[in-house]
Amino acid sequence: MKRLLLIIALSITLVGVASAKHHPFQSASFGVFYSSLSPHGEWIDCNIGYVWRPLHIVRGWRPYLMGRWIWTSYGWYWASDEPFGWATFHYGRWHYDDYYGWIWIPDDMWGPAWVEWRYDNDYIGWAPLPPGAVFDLNIGIRFTHGWVSPHYYWNFVPYHRFTSERVIEYVQPTDRNPRIFGNTRGLVNIRSTNDRIINPGVDVRAIEQRGNVRINTVEVVERSRGDRDRLTRDGNNERLEIYRPRLEGRMREDVVRPAEVRRADKPIMLDGMHGPRSGRRESARPNPPDRHDGIAPPERRRDPTQRDPMRRDRVPPPERRIDKPQPGMNRGVQRPDNTKEMRRPPVERFNREPMRAPERGVDRHQPEQRREGARPAIEGRDGRTRDRGQGESQTRQRRPQ
Repeated sequence: MKRLLLIIALSITLVGVASAKHHPFQSASFGVFYSSLSPHGEWIDCNIGYVWRPLHIVRGWRPYLMGRWIWTSYGWYWASDEPFGWATFHYGRWHYDDYYGWIWIPDDMWGPAWVEWRYDNDYIGWAPLPPGAVFDLNIGIRFTHGWVSPHYYWNFVPYHRFTSERVIEYVQPTDRNPRIFGNTRGLVNIRSTNDRIINPGVDVRAIEQRGNVRINTVEVVERSRGDRDRLTRDGNNERLEIYRPRLEGRMREDVVRPAEVRRADKPIMLDGMHGPRSGRRESARPNPPDRHDGIAPPERRRDPTQRDPMRRDRVPPPERRIDKPQPGMNRGVQRPDNTKEMRRPPVERFNREPMRAPERGVDRHQPEQRREGARPAIEGRDGRTRDRGQGESQTRQRRPQ
């Protein structure tokens, strides 16, 4: 009997070890998000559920800005420098709201970086995927509605600075994004291979060639706890330690909820609820940094009288000003209209009596002398005068008698 119990206990232990090898990361629920992110922001209970908003951030902050890109077996991995980056940049989606600013919508699917790409011969850029970008294991990313990322979503850097440790120092000012965006092409190629989500992004060989840099593959090691990604080096080998909990389902309102939550002041309208984003006008830019001076760029106030060069509003033509006489005002001293009128020729030219051309065969200096009822005389080529009835054209046929 004891031997049978020992065999059963050993079997249970081996099953547990095998399960641990198959899922080396820790299993958890959405509660790990609620408890870990509360010190760094606030949870908002709104019409789409619980969303999280970062609070202790600098002016001009946006997702995937403070950190670096590392090439791994998962493709391009975003190693964040922020304590909440392990969750917000590898789970869920980001959305910019005109009232709340940047908000994060949780999700249970892990990925190396949920971003889309743009590139040309000079720059490479990335932007966070919207909530309407759904990942499917068979087809990859699919958009539930038409989507065009606004210009202030994007981070563009030259190729040779793409893998820098502090890539934020080389991100181009957002006022250049419209010009760079128009010269680049888009790319979204997140896929699943061997039960592993991979974001290859822009080809690593193209980045090495255009940036004149060498990029090595870094080994990814998962750990049970932590709040930041840690890159270690052992000789020529580099290793990236990440925290990747496996979430068991979407347990939310009825099971787990944040300890401290704020009631939403207004509903959050995600992109696509009122039709495609591309058919809508972009919202105001969220105070994007014009240049990087350390971490927080200096704030510049724009002169309200100066026109924004990014706006291409049509200027309406000046209205025609007509001064109407006011009651009790002498019309004789009315101010003339300053509007430019079309020049008209003098009225005298039209009031003059039209000049008559002199009749042929009549002496201009002598009074006209002709018989009453006679036809006016005409002058021929030979200089002789004759009546109009004489010498008619010979080609004219006579009427029959």
